Amino acid sequence: MTKGSYLVVFDTIIEDMPEDFFPDRPWGKGNNPKTAVREFLKNNKRFEIDRMIENKLLITVAPGGYLKCVSS
Repeated sequence: MTKGSYLVVFDTIIEDMPEDFFPDRPWGKGNNPKTAVREFLKNNKRFEIDRMIENKLLITVAPGGYLKCVSS
């Protein structure tokens, strides 16, 4: 990816939902797309979370999931 491009990770909202909201699923708090974003960012300094996009939205299923490439 080139500098300025975005990687968008959807369904990060799962981390913020009540645990009993998804009782019969293999994913939940600590095991979901937001968890993957955190792990990805630990090992990849080329990206950072861009909150500017989500702050403009009334609703999103991807809080913390708009990752901007900050270096090539």
